[in-house]
Amino acid sequence: MNKKTIQTLILVLILGALLSLSSCVVTEDLQVKADNTYSSAFQFNVEDFFIAVLKDFNDFMPTDSNTTIMDGATSDFKTALEKGNSISKVAIKKLNDNSYSGTFDFTDIEHLFADLGAGNNQTILTRKGNSLTFKLSMDNYAQLVPVIPFLSDENFEAFGPTYNQGISEADYLEMISFMLGTEGPDAIKKSMITLRINTPTQISSFTNGKKISAQVYEFSFPLIDFLLLAKPITFTVNWK
Repeated sequence: MNKKTIQTLILVLILGALLSLSSCVVTEDLQVKADNTYSSAFQFNVEDFFIAVLKDFNDFMPTDSNTTIMDGATSDFKTALEKGNSISKVAIKKLNDNSYSGTFDFTDIEHLFADLGAGNNQTILTRKGNSLTFKLSMDNYAQLVPVIPFLSDENFEAFGPTYNQGISEADYLEMISFMLGTEGPDAIKKSMITLRINTPTQISSFTNGKKISAQVYEFSFPLIDFLLLAKPITFTVNWK
């Protein structure tokens, strides 16, 4: 399996979403434990339409004809996680042809990003005391590239926010229709990312998103928001 396919899945888990060109519904549950370590549980489904799109690019095709694109990618992603110094208890299982779920533990946010290539100064997902903040904008978008070199691949750069600053959603979807076919816009519009934070004590405040229960916060956004990054995608959740 080509490394670029692994990188599309790395982006799923790091940002709680499949922030790439795969139409999907993704849920990421991040548990902040009382000992200040973390546990991640995720599930995602990729539509057949975008699997077909990936097959049009030879770089994404597995060398083993008996291995599907998604099976190969999830297997390689599991291996990549297992190599992380801060990551443990990695498990991924197949639910059906294009759906997978998995879990892994890690020691802290900064080490997780460092293990995946971002370095120690990333500002996308940070923790200060009893506060966790996610912020992705054009100001720190470049920090994703070391983690996900896929984003700078010449085959896909045109789909991302660097190339599409200032373009309207309607114009972007028209471009997608031209490049990927008439199914493309609807597939992208149906792609949603949901990140749930399970806090070790009661939630005291938050910005954006919503509180599901005393210790569960949820933030959702559509894939198109990432592809355009017309405004920052951000939230903060605080607990007692």
